[in-house]
Amino acid sequence: MTDANAWVRTWGGTENPRAVLLCFPPTGLGASTFRPWQEELGPNVLVAGIQLPCREERIEEEPPEQADVVATAAVRALDGLATDGAPLILVGVGSGTAMALETAALLECLGRPARRVVLATGRPPHFVGTPGDETVDQATDILGQSDQEIVDSGCSCLPGLEVVAELDEWLVERMLTGFRATVRMISGYAYEHPPLTSEVHAWHGSDDPLVRIEHNEGWQRYTTGGFTARSFPDCHDYFTISRNAMPGALRELLAADAASAAGPRT
Repeated sequence: MTDANAWVRTWGGTENPRAVLLCFPPTGLGASTFRPWQEELGPNVLVAGIQLPCREERIEEEPPEQADVVATAAVRALDGLATDGAPLILVGVGSGTAMALETAALLECLGRPARRVVLATGRPPHFVGTPGDETVDQATDILGQSDQEIVDSGCSCLPGLEVVAELDEWLVERMLTGFRATVRMISGYAYEHPPLTSEVHAWHGSDDPLVRIEHNEGWQRYTTGGFTARSFPDCHDYFTISRNAMPGALRELLAADAASAAGPRT
């Protein structure tokens, strides 16, 4: 496996897909988060998940702490996919929103803008560090805690951590190494590019206590190419929105693109 291939996972799809989804996972999760989407969206769509170091089978590798490092690797991985110029949709979930946004900016610099950028359950960079920002307070607390203190706190960002802690101390250390790297990445991320020309779609759960309406609508400043904001009921975090709401919403975007490509009926 080449270095570029190590960063991406796919699970089928046709050789000539009508669209490619390049997906960036939330904190603590790997590319396999998106594997069910391939079956749900069908073989004419290629679902590709970014596999970050220090997650899943890359657990022994050191994690990145800068979004631009991920963006560069993601573009190289995208170049390795046989997509024949199919429209690209970038999808970021949770902390993956910063990685997707930075990747979108890099693609724009290369003259290869994505068709759409979907940013789900993430706070825009300009909200990080503002007065009353709970995420910075949480990051400060997390980075100051020992492994055992994080385990004992029942960290909701790392499902199953308490179970793993009872079985494999080394695995817990690796999981928390990756977790802290992601916290540093998001808390220190600043967008330093012109607005995108890609359409941006911001999604969040209506019950999400951390990503509220004003955060979701705040993504609009990062594009001149069209913007929509959407709230999903009964979704309180990136786990519920990615499993319950996003596949159907993505099908709607794909259907709109297909109808647009077909042109008006005569």
